Amino acid sequence: MPPPVTFTLDFEDLRTSPTQESRVEFATSLVLDRLAEKNIRGTIFCVADVAAREPRLMRRITELGHEVAVHGFQHTPIDLLGEQKFREQTVRAKKMLEDLTGQEILGFRAPQFSIVPETSWAIDVLADIGFTYSSSILPVATLMYGWPGTPMTPFRWPQGLVEIPCPVVSFFGMHIPYLGGAYMRVLPSFVRRRGTRNAPAGSVLWTYCHPWEFDPDEEFYVYEHGGWLVSRIGWINRAGMLRRVEDSLRPGFGPPLSEVVASLGDLPEFVPDASPERRAPLQGRLRRRADV
Repeated sequence: MPPPVTFTLDFEDLRTSPTQESRVEFATSLVLDRLAEKNIRGTIFCVADVAAREPRLMRRITELGHEVAVHGFQHTPIDLLGEQKFREQTVRAKKMLEDLTGQEILGFRAPQFSIVPETSWAIDVLADIGFTYSSSILPVATLMYGWPGTPMTPFRWPQGLVEIPCPVVSFFGMHIPYLGGAYMRVLPSFVRRRGTRNAPAGSVLWTYCHPWEFDPDEEFYVYEHGGWLVSRIGWINRAGMLRRVEDSLRPGFGPPLSEVVASLGDLPEFVPDASPERRAPLQGRLRRRADV
């Protein structure tokens, strides 16, 4: 029996101009309606300035029992911010979402999984601010971000923060994420089934998707941090995304990530390599907490 899959949504708006039609409420409501029909609660990672523009939608998210977590103040990869600006924006985002929802905000996901060896200082910031867990690590190399060598199952950073890495599967000799984004929209269904069936022991599986991925009628534009090709890929098979997410959750769905984290026992600790010169695939070492 494969482990259950938790639904997560990166609540963001990638429009490059306020003159473009906003379809965030339409697309998100479509997803929320379907989740409510099936009594599924998940984790909604929110870009804070988008959430502030959608108070009615945020009320509905909390009323339906979903966990709210931080996906940045704006949807800007961490390496483009720097440590001080990242700290300031993340403190602000956490407080804004707590004020909007009345929830204690425990989780964080970096835009585009942009916690990598060069931005590992973000882990100190997140722990210092008071987050319980992160869902920001893509443990393989991709064309954009990734941290090869990090564990593929939940672990703990030396600062105490729990990390729930993005699920990946081996496919034609490559390790790729398979439960969200373009991978879920483009890859055949047997890849997802293989991934969940062969998930390593101790895995926490979760989908990741975005409101715009459920909106095939949105007019095309080029993403600010993407480029034409990445943007064009963002429109592939949007019409089939809801069905694919449902198929991923059908064998068994898990609770919001904060509840999953609370149920985890002792986790191994991953210690990043302290040497800035090192760029080998394994950027750290794994140890049990008894070794600390």
